[in-house]
Amino acid sequence: MFGSPKGSSYIYGILIKTIKVMLKKINFKYLIGALGSLGVCYLTMAGIIQQHIHFAGVANEMGFAMLSLLMGVMLIFGIKK
Repeated sequence: MFGSPKGSSYIYGILIKTIKVMLKKINFKYLIGALGSLGVCYLTMAGIIQQHIHFAGVANEMGFAMLSLLMGVMLIFGIKK
């Protein structure tokens, strides 16, 4: 019953159909922007970005991290077409 090829091909067909519909509904420009912005936020919070960008103070670094986090969250809202 559960291991029959007929049942698995039916589930596979539904899964492929669902993925194709999802790919048409996602705006990849916003997705890439959100991932990049959230990545910059993570690197700032981890202190890795300090090797490339030298901040004048701790408040500037925290502001940069919060703005990149805010931008990433706002871009997530634009992913769906």
